[in-house]
Formats: sequence, structure tokens, C-alpha cells
Amino acid sequence: MRRIGVLSVGNDCPGLNPAIRSIVVNAIEQEIEVMGIRDGFEGLLNDKVDILIRNNVSGILHQGGTILGTSLFIPERDEELIAIKNKTTQYGITGYIILGGRNAVRSALNLQKYGIPSIIVPATIDNDLSFTDFSIGFITALEHVTQALDIIHSTAESHHRVMIVKTMGAPGGWLATFGGLAGGADFVITSSDVLNPKELLATIRHRYESGKRFSIVVVEDGVKLPDEIIDECKCSHETDPAEVVGLYIGKKLNLEWRYTNLGYIQRGGTPAAIDRIIATQLSARAVELVKIGKFYHAVGVKGFVVTEVPYSDTLLNVRPVDYYIKQLAKLFY
Repeated sequence: MRRIGVLSVGNDCPGLNPAIRSIVVNAIEQEIEVMGIRDGFEGLLNDKVDILIRNNVSGILHQGGTILGTSLFIPERDEELIAIKNKTTQYGITGYIILGGRNAVRSALNLQKYGIPSIIVPATIDNDLSFTDFSIGFITALEHVTQALDIIHSTAESHHRVMIVKTMGAPGGWLATFGGLAGGADFVITSSDVLNPKELLATIRHRYESGKRFSIVVVEDGVKLPDEIIDECKCSHETDPAEVVGLYIGKKLNLEWRYTNLGYIQRGGTPAAIDRIIATQLSARAVELVKIGKFYHAVGVKGFVVTEVPYSDTLLNVRPVDYYIKQLAKLFY
């Protein structure tokens, strides 16, 4: 009997539990045993493994996070990969289904060098993996950003303030751009663009001069700001870029501003319907690949069609947010 080892590598996201549920249910249907590995490859090395049956995944479809836990640990050193290969043999694992983003891809490519079979299922709110249109978790995180901007909108308007809102999602810019477009942001700053300070100031100034005495500026975490802004605020490149943007606007336009970091609110919570469906689709295909012995592939979606891409270093390429969407968002500044 084939045996799948399922685990999550990297940051959590909404939709991991629906993915685990789909793997277990589909594997049982295909007469494949599933071994749940807690806390990523770190957990595997510490023998945190259990056989999963249907009862283990009953009632988890709506739950955020992951019942298996996760870890940022990426096996890279020879001794780590050899130990994983030995654990693979010890537990009779045919291959792994690895849930995650870029860290999951790095782990899978490292395992491939040692002949350890795996399949990647994309799960990251960043949505910037090159081999799929959508990753598990992105839609739910996008809803969280949109809802937050809706809430912030009313207090910004009431106090005539500039509200700086920091999102996750670097370096692709998907979460900030889509969230800004859906939530009515008045300016979006991401890592995928070079910020024009004059354009930023002109946009906000125009709003106030036209009677709209508030603005919402979305700033992606980790964005690199121009030296002009850093020097003007007497800050360093290590200072939180969202706060630097607020200081810059306040100083140049003499406006009151406030700063909100959405933080881990974006990654938590009940997965949206689309994330549940994507997770179920992708994981079902991953099990099919295990059944036919087609490892070393990443599954993804193009629209709602599930696709497969063989492993290569190009899987690590960052897919920046679509240029058209960025231009569309600017029409509403």
C-alpha cells in the first residue's frame, strides 16, 4: 500500500485544513494511507507522526490554521536531508504532499536532490508563486484586508486623517494591490513598483483640495522606499516603511496621520468558500499524482482548471501582481 506523508512548511494560511481533509478523504478512496506530520519537517525529525483517518478530519473544513501545525524550518544541510531520507524509509512513506509557499518549494527542491519524492500544493496568502493563478489562503486574506479598509474608512473620514495601513504579501504585491482596489484605498505602495514621492503627495493633496479631507494609503510590508523619503524623515532603511510613509506625508503636507498594521489578522480566521474549493481541488489532484507515481510536480490552478508543473528552479520565481490591475487601481486614486 502507498503511504503519503502530509505536512505544512512555512507560514500558516486559511484553507490548510480543507486541504488536509481533501488529502485524507481522497487517499482513503484510492486505498492510500496518510501519515500526518506535525510541525513540518522539524516534526518529522522528531517523530511527530500519526496515521490519519476520516474521523481525524471530520469537522475541520471551516477551521482556520492547520490541525498539523507548521514550521519555518527548511531542510538544507546534508545531515538534515539524509535524516529525512532515513525517516522516509523508516515510516514507509512513498512520498510527501507539501503544503506551503516559497519555503515549501525550497524544501521540495532540496528533497529532490536526495531522491525523496514529493508534490507541492501552493498555500500562501502572498499569491506570488509562478506556477498558479491562485494559492490557498489568498482569497480569505484579501477579504480580511478589504474588511479592515472598510472599517478604517469611517474613522479616517470622521477625523480627516491620513490612515496608513500595512499589509503582508511582499514581494509580489497581490494582497496590497487587490486589497487596496477592493477596499477603496487612495494610494497603494508595493515592492513590485518604485514609489514616486511626488505622485504620492500630489494624490493626497488633490483629495484635500477637492474636499475629500482624508486618505487611506496601503503599504506592503518590506517595501523599499526611495532615499529621498528616508532622508527627509531622518529615518533608516530598517525603520518600518509604513511608519516612514506616514511621517513623510505628515511633514510635507502638514496632515494628521495614523498607522495600522493588519499583521496576523490577515492569515487567520475561517477560510472563504473559494479557498475551501481550491484547497479541495488541488489536494485531490495531488493524491491522484501519488496514485500514478507522478512525483516531483507542483499542482496549481489556471482559472479553475487544475494544472501540474514539473520541479525546476523556476518554481521559485516571484510572480508580481498583474500590471493591468495596478493601472486599474490607480484610476481610483
